[in-house]
Amino acid sequence: MPHSNAPIRLLVPYVKDGGSDQRARLIARHLGRKLGRTIDVVNRPGAVSGHQAIADASADGTVLGLITGEIGMMHWHPGLTSLTPSDYTPLAVPFVESSAVIVPAGSPFHDLRAFLEHCRRHPIIGSGGPNFSVWKFSLAGLMHVNGIPLEHLQWIETHSGEQGLEHALAGRAHVAPITMTDARGPLQAGSARALATMEDQRHRSFPDVPTVQEAAGVPWSVAHWRGIVAPRGLPGTITREYVEALGAVADDPDFQAEARASFFTTRWRLGDEFAQYMQEDDKQFGDVIKALGLSAAGQTSLH
Repeated sequence: MPHSNAPIRLLVPYVKDGGSDQRARLIARHLGRKLGRTIDVVNRPGAVSGHQAIADASADGTVLGLITGEIGMMHWHPGLTSLTPSDYTPLAVPFVESSAVIVPAGSPFHDLRAFLEHCRRHPIIGSGGPNFSVWKFSLAGLMHVNGIPLEHLQWIETHSGEQGLEHALAGRAHVAPITMTDARGPLQAGSARALATMEDQRHRSFPDVPTVQEAAGVPWSVAHWRGIVAPRGLPGTITREYVEALGAVADDPDFQAEARASFFTTRWRLGDEFAQYMQEDDKQFGDVIKALGLSAAGQTSLH
């Protein structure tokens, strides 16, 4: 690997201390130990601009990036970006989680059915990420499969799901659809509660929170992954070195213990398996976004 004494940069298209940043720093510490290198996490907030910065970096092994499932969503929205999963060299996806329906403790909604019935009759304000974020998509899709008009969803744009949760806790939004892991502080403190998770199974750290299927009787599950990539064109020898090192991180009991302590859900896919997963995820998002009328092929847009 070139520049063996220089730090490796890990670009993160999201704000410092947010969920993606926390996961990136955990990976950076453990991957750096496996490689015997320093890995500096560099925040480039802005989902489109940050993902573009990773794609534009030199493919020489000195720059990595943490990308998210939003790379399979953004290009389906007209005018945002042409970036797709093929613009990167896939190395590993450690984290796969789903959003939950998070409301402040003072909310009148105590279960998912009551929340959805309110949405059916009244406008609802959500927040967490930009208009094209997976968080907004997850809530819009949940409303759609329950036959609720998408015009009832209003959205406060932010740079992160955590900022959206702040809006909800401050009373500016009714709901923040992010992961329970990323909302664990307010959930544990009792200032927020989760009505349901969009996982296909209950979260091991929040076993009392039902799935959407259990709570509302409809199958709606949206996976949101965060993965490690390099720019497209990374030489094969360097790619293999990174994939092997990340595989060693996946098997490391110390990493596993830290991930569990942070409530992170890990479902590792390495190299080619990650590449296939990204392509399948991209197609799934495209199919659903078109069905919802949120792409250039449709007539409806979320506001």
